[in-house]
Amino acid sequence: MGKPLLVIVNGLPGVGKTTLARRLGEDAHLPVFSRDGIFETLHDGLGGANNELPSQLGSASFALLYYIAGKLLAAGQPLLIEGFFGRPELRSAEFLQLQSTYDFEPLQILCKADGQVLLERFLARVESVERHAGHSDLEWLDDNKERLLRGELTPMALGGQVIEIDTTTPQSIKYAKLLQQVRDALANGCGQQVRNM
Repeated sequence: MGKPLLVIVNGLPGVGKTTLARRLGEDAHLPVFSRDGIFETLHDGLGGANNELPSQLGSASFALLYYIAGKLLAAGQPLLIEGFFGRPELRSAEFLQLQSTYDFEPLQILCKADGQVLLERFLARVESVERHAGHSDLEWLDDNKERLLRGELTPMALGGQVIEIDTTTPQSIKYAKLLQQVRDALANGCGQQVRNM
């Protein structure tokens, strides 16, 4: 029996990770877990009114995401996780620790977009009534605007395949090709290469 596949959809806020992950999960028949989804669930479950809660829940949501992933990987179940893994050295170390315990094959999908487009999406999301109240988006933007305008992250150092996706426009996403790459990885394992799409 081969190693289970862990698909990691990563990218800056507003790049379209959640939408892409949900679609891929449905089409590739993978369970999908979102770091923000866990954060929001914990926030609501704990009452969410405490101003210090979001900073505590940030670390807790990553820990719970890794815990869930580990349990599924231990059972040999491939899965997809999605989040802003914006501190590549720290997050790489966390994933490598997970990998040392649950020997999985990583497949990173790194979403990127034009920085000005990302900033506009981010600000529109802040104004949206659908955005969860637990997120401190404007505080984050105060410290990270230049980072957002760069439009992309560095991949985590996990080995395995890295696929870079441009999400600037719907036309820039070659979704059928991406889905086929995920299906191939599920069937055959991942090679070690970086691909731009």
